[in-house]
Amino acid sequence: MTDTGSSSNSWQAVWQHAWDSAQPTLSSIRDTLGSTTSPSPRTIRVCQLDTELLDQELVHILYEPLQKALSLANTSLKGRFDPELTLLIQLTLYKFSIWNLGASYGARLQGLRYSVPSSSCGPVSPAGLPRRTLLIHGTLTILVPYFYNRFRAHALSRAWPDTPSNDKRRLAWQTLTRIETTHSLLGLLNFTVFLWNGRYRSLTDRLLKMSLVTTISQVKREVSYEFMNRQMVWHAFTEFLLFLLPLVNARSIQRRITRLMSRLTFPAILPGSSAATLRSPSRKHGKYEALPADQCAICAENASYTLNLGYSADALTSLTSAKEGTSQPAADDEVPPFPIYTPYVTSCGHVYCYHCIAERMMRTADDGLESGWECLRCAESVKSADRLEAAHSDTMSEYEFSSEFDTTDMSGSASSYLGSMSE
Repeated sequence: MTDTGSSSNSWQAVWQHAWDSAQPTLSSIRDTLGSTTSPSPRTIRVCQLDTELLDQELVHILYEPLQKALSLANTSLKGRFDPELTLLIQLTLYKFSIWNLGASYGARLQGLRYSVPSSSCGPVSPAGLPRRTLLIHGTLTILVPYFYNRFRAHALSRAWPDTPSNDKRRLAWQTLTRIETTHSLLGLLNFTVFLWNGRYRSLTDRLLKMSLVTTISQVKREVSYEFMNRQMVWHAFTEFLLFLLPLVNARSIQRRITRLMSRLTFPAILPGSSAATLRSPSRKHGKYEALPADQCAICAENASYTLNLGYSADALTSLTSAKEGTSQPAADDEVPPFPIYTPYVTSCGHVYCYHCIAERMMRTADDGLESGWECLRCAESVKSADRLEAAHSDTMSEYEFSSEFDTTDMSGSASSYLGSMSE
């Protein structure tokens, strides 16, 4: 036990001696660390680039409502003063952001502000930056691009590039082109250097030594996925619509709506209608009741649905006259806009083209409507149709048969043909 206690005391003495001998070295290290300055926070490059994009988007957001208001007041002012409207917005934003706060609104969203060397002297702006520097910066970033765009538009409108080579306007245009090319090359070189060291985002900033610095000690880049989620939802919704729309029969929906609107009458809608008015029978009126008798109402309806501009102007005139109540047939030397080919008479006594009636009856069979389809002239239900025989009716002698159908035996009814097909 005595040997163990003496050995522990000897080790404690050794550690104490080592600690005491290391004290001068530790003191010098503490003094060295206390005299050094803390490193400045790093400014992320992508935040500086996002600053410019946010500023441009803000100008665009403010520009759209002003442009719409100006176009409503006077349409010609929209094209004439479009650059001046953008200039006004940019100057206003520059005054209330960089001049007063030392940073644009996009830079403030990114936690950045402008900084200039402390050696600059003279009057300062409300943001603490030299006024002379800010005036030059605003002139180079706002006024110079405005005058350049105006001058370029004026030169193009006067065809300066197409003038003779020895003309002064052609020489001025070539000088402007060289200046533009030089500025683009210098901008590319400056952007390459910016990607290397992260300072001076633009040529103007490098010329005036205005750099964007962070306003917080710890920079933490927050990534928002709201825009990405919105794009994914919209993309999925558009794909669903592209899958669903081909399955929807738009013409069937349109027919149902048209049929429903035609059945709605004022006595049925208005609550104050008398019972006698509701009980009084009235003759039905079709959509194309006033169309001349030598024209096909189904062809006219299809033309109005598809807005087929291939028909002549007489077709639209005929539709207009039909709505106004003119039911006179076409003259003998005049070709009707919607002639009846291979005329078939329906169960209600009106005449249509064979292929129009067949298409309408097959569509009704596909929809499963047992009541038939509604006649466009009398609004009665059509359940059958037969070939119109000119020899059996003197009143229908004005229908002329085309030579290509003279040898075709189509005396059977379309309804019996559909019945055989269903069997």
